[in-house]
Amino acid sequence: MIDLQLGRWVELAGIEPKARWTARLAAFTILAVGLSGVLVWRLADLQLIQGATFAREALVNRVHRVPLEAERGVIYDRHGVQLVVNQPAWSLAVTTIALPSDRHQRAAELARLAPLAGMTQPELAARLAQDEDAYRPFPIRSGLDDHQAEAVNERLPELPGTTLQHVAIRRYVDPQLYGHLLGYVGPIDAPEYKLLKPKGYLPDEVVGKSGLEAGLETTLRGRDGWQDVETDANGQVVKVLREEPAVPGRSVYLSTDSGLQKAVHDALADGLQKANSKAGASVVTDPRTGEILAMVSIPGYDDNLFARGISQSDYQKLLADPGKPLYDRALAGEYPPGSTFKMITGSAGLQEGKITADTQLGCPANLTFGAWTYWNWAHYNYGPMNVQKAIPTSCDTFFYQVANLLGPDTLAAYARAFGYGSQPGIELPGAGAGVAPTPDFKLQVCPYPAGTPDCGWNVGDTVTMGIGQSYVLTTPLIQAMYAAALGNGGSLLRPTLVHQVTDGAGRVLSVSHRQVVRQVPVEPQNLDLLREGMHQSLTGPWGTAAIARSLGYHWDGGCKTGTAQYGGTGVDLPSHAWFIDFAPFNDPEFASSTILEGAGFGEFVAEPVAINFANWYFNHRDQVRA
Repeated sequence: MIDLQLGRWVELAGIEPKARWTARLAAFTILAVGLSGVLVWRLADLQLIQGATFAREALVNRVHRVPLEAERGVIYDRHGVQLVVNQPAWSLAVTTIALPSDRHQRAAELARLAPLAGMTQPELAARLAQDEDAYRPFPIRSGLDDHQAEAVNERLPELPGTTLQHVAIRRYVDPQLYGHLLGYVGPIDAPEYKLLKPKGYLPDEVVGKSGLEAGLETTLRGRDGWQDVETDANGQVVKVLREEPAVPGRSVYLSTDSGLQKAVHDALADGLQKANSKAGASVVTDPRTGEILAMVSIPGYDDNLFARGISQSDYQKLLADPGKPLYDRALAGEYPPGSTFKMITGSAGLQEGKITADTQLGCPANLTFGAWTYWNWAHYNYGPMNVQKAIPTSCDTFFYQVANLLGPDTLAAYARAFGYGSQPGIELPGAGAGVAPTPDFKLQVCPYPAGTPDCGWNVGDTVTMGIGQSYVLTTPLIQAMYAAALGNGGSLLRPTLVHQVTDGAGRVLSVSHRQVVRQVPVEPQNLDLLREGMHQSLTGPWGTAAIARSLGYHWDGGCKTGTAQYGGTGVDLPSHAWFIDFAPFNDPEFASSTILEGAGFGEFVAEPVAINFANWYFNHRDQVRA
């Protein structure tokens, strides 16, 4: 028998055998056993020790809070005529967690998706970079109608992570009448989101951009809700765990009457056409409450263009239009008031004791102050008169003299008392303040170096300020509230466009209240003299507004025409046509202002416009006041 000892070499069939255990084999065996032990220990740790913790984390990774956007509040006129509709539409949205994880596949999908979104690939990438929640469908294109949505839907099978969602977009029922007033909504931009994010806004929301949509944003927006949802690996919702419903925005009933709004618009449009003027504005208010009954600026624009997302070409057309249709002249247009300012000069003269009810001043064709001659509009001598007659005759030279007695600072103080130089406080953003100028103001706006003689205030600046020229500026809204203050006995009211606000159930949450900004510092007897002068403008034999009678106006009231020069210095300058009024004379319920840009004499151009819509109001007053 052959003795085979462990580890010894033998020869078998000519093959040289090796030892059964080598150092390498032993090391490998030890390593394998060690690794198996580590794996077993790790598995036990995951399942037995940390299993409950990881289960909770897995659940958290599958549960996400999805915002529920509140439907925006509806806007009506004072009688419940709906002016804004939340119209059903479609939104193209992307859930980024469900996009292909492979970089090349994702790029290919985004390349197919960009044309459907109406964007370039870089624009789409930039849009998706704003998404802060990969599990929430993020809109990349809103406002698709059914036809557009159908075309997109055919492509969805090849676009994982892309969906169509029902949304509501704003539709403005009559943009011709209400475009400037209502304004429009649009996607929130980066600066707005930074400001509004702490208030719960999301990066894909729409917000009010102009008009009442912007001014009443907090009222119209409502309160967003949320859902805690469980999702699968593709981000699809499999279960709703908890929910807080959204609360719709509040309904706003405006102070405007749609019938009167149309009457004002049509009268103004007709007047502009007849005068060959391209732009104008009218405002009607209730001098008892400050409620705005109508407010029109022409030309206007279709705010529905913005609601669906305006194209760049359409936007450029609006910007390039010489009529500036996006510019709300009723709210922000600043113009010299011309002769409509003369009641301010008269009130300052009476209140400061520079003139009395009996003071007679001449009304010559012209007067010389310093080296300059300043003309009366009539270019002939009217003879001596008191302030009560100077208003209906609109004697420039009478008011030159009063202004010279007062000085610029006193004139400016009374102008500010009647609302010039301050934003009126209406719910619309962007209201103009006008200008109640002083010598310091002229220095501030002077384009020449300090100390230049042209920057100094001169007597010509003072006397022309007395007839609403010089550096005086106002807006149609300020003018309407000024007319209302003259009519109601001196209360300058805060204008408002909101009649009442209700919740989703129709419960009234708030109603408008009369808010007095200030009582003008003019004693009642002095104010009565000015009111009587305006009354004679309408009814007297020499009144510049006597044309109203030929237009069939038979309502008692007070008014003043204005022809405001602009565009330089001199005599033969173009003029804006103004008209302001209040009615009835006792306890007025109607006050208005109207301007037609570059249209000439107020009595021949602006007055017929205002009389036409005033006639409509008084013929339908029961309907408006119902």
